[in-house]
Amino acid sequence: MKLSKVEKRVMVSQKHAEHGIEHVERLLPYVNLKENQNYLEVGCGNGHTCKYLARKYHLNVTGTDVDPEMIQFAKENIDDIPSIRFLEMDATKMPFEDNEFDIVLSFGVMHHIGHWEKALEEISRVLKPQGFLIFGDLAYSRFTTRIFRPIVKNYGVYTIDDITHCLGINGFEIVHKEGPKGIIMKYYSLVFRKV
Repeated sequence: MKLSKVEKRVMVSQKHAEHGIEHVERLLPYVNLKENQNYLEVGCGNGHTCKYLARKYHLNVTGTDVDPEMIQFAKENIDDIPSIRFLEMDATKMPFEDNEFDIVLSFGVMHHIGHWEKALEEISRVLKPQGFLIFGDLAYSRFTTRIFRPIVKNYGVYTIDDITHCLGINGFEIVHKEGPKGIIMKYYSLVFRKV
């Protein structure tokens, strides 16, 4: 699902870029990071995190987003990064090979995807065995999920247990989990490893 104009304004702000970089840096110690690894960001938005990681850690970076306007924005100022590409695509049907990536990152994306289970299955398919998924997103309580799931079709309505269960049956284990932030919709940050 594409972002609203208000969400896009937030996505392209410097504050949002800085927050994304701080967030990923906080979780990178739980990942076996090495130069020249293949890195995929599902829902890269403005591309700031992708650009930062490509420059600092010398990764082969692919950023994807369903919104063509965000991909155009992400493609700006990348002439100095030979190992980066940005592609418009749906996270539920990615055209990548099986086991193509060492690391996948997804921040604040799954709640925008009605078929979030399919997106997680695709992430599992394209991630190498022993690869890492860095995940951050909003999740609902069980009560709220029971109320909204039958009526909301274009958004991902799930609990954090739904996410960890789906990833568990797709061969992932939790490496690191931070306490949730927020009250009604809580934001969770986790690192998973594909077994």
